[in-house]
Amino acid sequence: MAEIKEKSPSAENGDYTIDSETSSLISAAIAGKKAAAAKAKASHKKKIIIISCVTAAAVLAAVYFGGWAASMGKFLPNTYINGVDVSKKNISEACALVTEQCAPSNITVIERNGDKKEFSPSDFDYSYDIFGEVGEIYRSTSHSDWLLSYFNETYFETETKPSYDENKLKKLLNRASWGTTPTEDARLVHGENGYYVKEEVYGDKPNKDKLTEYVLSEAAKGNFTIDLEESGCYEEPKVFASDIEADLDALNIKFNYVITYDLGYTTEELTGAQVYEWMEDGGVLNRSKVEKYVDSLAEKYDTFMTARKFQTTNRGTITMSQGRYSTGQYGWWTDREKTVNRLIGLIEKGESVTIEPDYVTLDTGYKYRGFDSARSAEGDIGNTYIEVDLSAQHMWYYENGELKFETGQIVSGKASDPKRKTPEGVYSVYTKSKNYTMKAADGSYTAKCAYFMRISFEGIGFHDLSRSAYGGNIYLTNGSHGCINMKADEVKTLYDMVERGTPVIMYY
Repeated sequence: MAEIKEKSPSAENGDYTIDSETSSLISAAIAGKKAAAAKAKASHKKKIIIISCVTAAAVLAAVYFGGWAASMGKFLPNTYINGVDVSKKNISEACALVTEQCAPSNITVIERNGDKKEFSPSDFDYSYDIFGEVGEIYRSTSHSDWLLSYFNETYFETETKPSYDENKLKKLLNRASWGTTPTEDARLVHGENGYYVKEEVYGDKPNKDKLTEYVLSEAAKGNFTIDLEESGCYEEPKVFASDIEADLDALNIKFNYVITYDLGYTTEELTGAQVYEWMEDGGVLNRSKVEKYVDSLAEKYDTFMTARKFQTTNRGTITMSQGRYSTGQYGWWTDREKTVNRLIGLIEKGESVTIEPDYVTLDTGYKYRGFDSARSAEGDIGNTYIEVDLSAQHMWYYENGELKFETGQIVSGKASDPKRKTPEGVYSVYTKSKNYTMKAADGSYTAKCAYFMRISFEGIGFHDLSRSAYGGNIYLTNGSHGCINMKADEVKTLYDMVERGTPVIMYY
């Protein structure tokens, strides 16, 4: 079979035809050019990217190393020393900033009552030098990490402690006034409507030793606002209202009484609330506390064997001693054991009562209980008494402050004989007798008198004795055996005036 070929349009007819082979060659040529153009374009882009990357790297490197260089000589961002932000500060600036914020303008001590005491650091040579340590912190810093520091906080604490003059600070603390209210336990108090609970008191008066120790320790730590409530320098109550409120009703029944001691010119009350404080576990009364109470009464009110101020008639105010124990028997003298035992019995009964203390009573029946009307807050002689000036051989009797009798016609004990000399002191007329026979202790003599007023256990008293003369200086060489000799009519006058128990004051 013959091969048929396509004919291209003839030139004459304007018909251009290309055979398939030619067409393929042209297409290939065009494709080659496109590929070459694309390859050239890709190569260009790659060059641009490489150039861009190199440029960016160069810029980043410049920025990084520029930042590194810029951070040198300063602390990195987000750096804190003792909690103070020292970012981008040099060593000196950082030291100043930390010192300013960590060193005090004043040390402030806060008391329990809220009051504040401030002490200037300059007053006790306070200083806080951390330059060397801040420099060490700076030198330990890796500035190559400057970029990371923007995203991480770094904290440092210095170990350097403040320095100050401890003795000066102690003196400042000791001179300061630190509260006046003492701590008190809750307690039962007796009022008009029975017992009630008086709440505990948190006192503001501190233990100065503990206060000083605490403030010094806090200052050494660099703490400059110091709350004393945490110091342990305040005494805390040991008994609280809540501890005793539950017993209040029962106590109002059991301890609702008052024992009143009548001291003549005044009284002392012992309430059930006070007695309650003397009770131990199990409701047992603590005897030692009862004894202590009775001792306090005796110390406050007893006058026996005490010195007294006395206003004489002619010689001004003198101080009188009691006199010999065996002779000077005037005054009040509490029998402590009897008073304690009686008080315990009254407490057990739980009844309100008014009584006197029990006073010492001798086997002879003499009771150390002075003249009732004489007792006062000022003394126990009063304004009714016998006064004897032994040097002047003169006697006065005052009744309610008014002179009722006086005489210069007496003779006292022989002054030149110590065994017969009348002893000075404070006495009382504790017996009165008529037609009395006096006997010497050694049996060497007896004598009768119409009136005798005994004032001492040794037998000294006022009595009549017939003498050729009285007064003057007779007593120096021809005195009595210790008694006060008087004319019969004068001693009778005195005898009829004077009551038993009347104080007698004799002095030279």
